[in-house]
Parts: sequence; structure tokens; C-alpha cells
Amino acid sequence: MTKTPSGFKRLNADIPEELFKEFAKRCIEEGVSKKEFLVQLLEKELFKHSKK
Repeated sequence: MTKTPSGFKRLNADIPEELFKEFAKRCIEEGVSKKEFLVQLLEKELFKHSKK
């Protein structure tokens, strides 16, 4: 297992297979890694509410 860099937290979750397939498909379509896609999604969803 790789060491998580300082200032980061490891995300581990069991998700339904169909949801993962859609996630992987969107990563490929947008040309980003799964990590980059998740970071963008979380920032968009979590920080949009704090800007109001």
C-alpha cells in the first residue's frame, strides 16, 4: 500500500458496480484520472454551498 502524502487523506469506499462503471466512463471521456475527477467533483459539490 502506498503512503498517503502529508496533508492528504485516503478515500476508501464500496460503491455499486454500475455507479463505478459510470464514474470510470466519465473519467475516460474527460481525460482525467479517477483521483483528479473525484477531487474536482468533491470541490464542486462541497464548496459551492459555502460560497452562498
